[in-house]
Amino acid sequence: TAEESTLSGKVHKNYVYDSNVYDLKRLDSNSMIGGGNDKALYLYSSHGQWYIKFTQLLPRGLFTTLELPMRCWTQEEIDFSTPIYTKRSWSLESVFCRMKNEGHISVVSGQSAVTPKQSLSSLVCYFFGVIFNILLVTGLMVFAQFSSTTIAAVACVLFVYWFWQGRKEYMMLKRINKIHQRLQSEDEDEDNCDSALFQKWETFSVTKPTFLLAWISFIVKIIIFAVIPFSYFCYSRNVFGAMTYLILSLLYVVRHYFDIGPIVEALGSYGTLGMEPGTSLAHSGLLGASTRREFQKKSRLYHITRMNNNASRRIWSKLLNFFAVLFGVVAMAAISSGPGQEEGVAPYVTFPSNSTFFYDVPQEEVSPMCNVNFGNNNGSNATSSLTSPVKYLADYNFLTIISYFKIESIQPLLDTWFGEGEAFLDEDVIPTFREAHPDLPSAASFQLVHFSDNSAVVCIRGSKSYFDFLVDARLWYAASLFQLVQSAMPFGFSFDALVDFCVSKLSDIEASSMKQVSYYVETTAFVDYLLKSDIYTSVTITGHSLGGGLALITGAQTKTPAIVISAPSAVMGRSAVTPEISLDDIKRYTYAVIPQRDIISLLGGEHMNSANIKCRAGVSDPMACHMEYRSLCELMYTCGNVKRPVHCECVRQFGYPEPTAIDGSGTSFGALCEAL
Repeated sequence: TAEESTLSGKVHKNYVYDSNVYDLKRLDSNSMIGGGNDKALYLYSSHGQWYIKFTQLLPRGLFTTLELPMRCWTQEEIDFSTPIYTKRSWSLESVFCRMKNEGHISVVSGQSAVTPKQSLSSLVCYFFGVIFNILLVTGLMVFAQFSSTTIAAVACVLFVYWFWQGRKEYMMLKRINKIHQRLQSEDEDEDNCDSALFQKWETFSVTKPTFLLAWISFIVKIIIFAVIPFSYFCYSRNVFGAMTYLILSLLYVVRHYFDIGPIVEALGSYGTLGMEPGTSLAHSGLLGASTRREFQKKSRLYHITRMNNNASRRIWSKLLNFFAVLFGVVAMAAISSGPGQEEGVAPYVTFPSNSTFFYDVPQEEVSPMCNVNFGNNNGSNATSSLTSPVKYLADYNFLTIISYFKIESIQPLLDTWFGEGEAFLDEDVIPTFREAHPDLPSAASFQLVHFSDNSAVVCIRGSKSYFDFLVDARLWYAASLFQLVQSAMPFGFSFDALVDFCVSKLSDIEASSMKQVSYYVETTAFVDYLLKSDIYTSVTITGHSLGGGLALITGAQTKTPAIVISAPSAVMGRSAVTPEISLDDIKRYTYAVIPQRDIISLLGGEHMNSANIKCRAGVSDPMACHMEYRSLCELMYTCGNVKRPVHCECVRQFGYPEPTAIDGSGTSFGALCEAL
């Protein structure tokens, strides 16, 4: 019955009646058959015909067209809970915040009638709401930098639509005036009778799925939404997750497929439930019960159905279903592609042939954050030796960029950036490590760069594939969820201990096999391998986005300095990793560069040590400030004393001023970039 009700082709008609307040039941009884109503003044609106035509065009054996449209009753019609607006109960909030498909009664004559000023206020407020909606949509389109033609076209379509809707509201006011004129001409006694306008939705089922199609739909849904996810939990040996999902699935099946709502929708009354064909009601009330026991059962069903059809529950269900489907699409794409390193991309940064162009900022205006040797100024332990080529924050930003590139293109870029003989891509250590640790999954993508002073930097790549995004969700979804709830609560900071506990328990749902797929397991093991092998005098970790978040976790777990760009914080999710990390380790060994308006950097809580930089991108692109090569341009432009080559995209793509040539050759930066 539930599948039949969901798949049926239904037409929804909104009628307007002119009648006495006490005629509501009579009007209902006269509008059950035929999909039309001769008692109504006019048809206010109608929709649903397109789906009905679609079902009628499908092959035979899938849908049947009913001889007469069948009336489908709503909960408010069954229990007569239609809202009534009088001059005392009327308010703009109650009128405009009602559900879209909810009927209502407006008393238009008599002592309780809605006043003309209230009716006019409703119309005026409606048009102000239309203007606000149009301005809101056009404002968002301007924010998103749509073309003027597109904005004008959308605004015109919205205006025509809302004008058509407003015309119907105006017709309603004209009907009210006609009722007043008629009552005055008939000289009716308004003290004894109140006239009203009924705006009432009536739903009729026109086509109905066959028994076979309903069962096919039911089986397909069970396979997609129950069997496949449950099988995956079992395959990954996630017993706790499998049992949790099974219980939730059973609860949903019971709530949805054992719901009497579709039956009552067709019957129009709780009283006819359980009656033999041909018998009449023993009692004409709402529940139609003849015994106390029957009344108790029907009363329980009535209240359960009302809770099931609660408007708030429907809204939250749709929202949660949207996120569930979105996550399911990403998860299925990630599972189909599987973990593993994808091949790097071609370099998307280009340097002019003459690499002597730099931004010149007076030394006294340069921020202390620009240099890696933070010492006691910024509270970070990330230091570099006097002979180390890695001297600036921009160096780490550049190293996060090359982790995305193809192997064969990395060494030439290192030579361009640091100078020949200063930085080297180590292609042997990572394969040797993976051969020595075959039990670890090779899911993370990272590179190892060592320098002339025998120091090394592990460069962890950020999100690139669907599987990367699934790892992002697994590591930060719980922390981000409670971060959102905590920020919306008054004095939310006082719930820090509770948030830590909840994040930890949510993380327990995942299986041990899923933890093994988590990238930080491999990166932490690799850094431990480097530290124990004493190959290099010092090791530092860096990364961007997901790579930065992994660098923070690995740095805190291995007690190794980690300098990251645009990375989510590990503060709120520190208990979700194994082994857990402490706030003291996060504060002592991690440092984050946070661009202005970068959404990703806000996830997971506030960073313990950080440097904030500007983002000169337009506010219309929410992810522009998350670009690692834009952050590199900002560090180069702001710090000035960074003696590193400026890449052409800073000027061509991001609009930064052209740097000056220190050799005085007179050749412009733009000309060299155009020649590439």
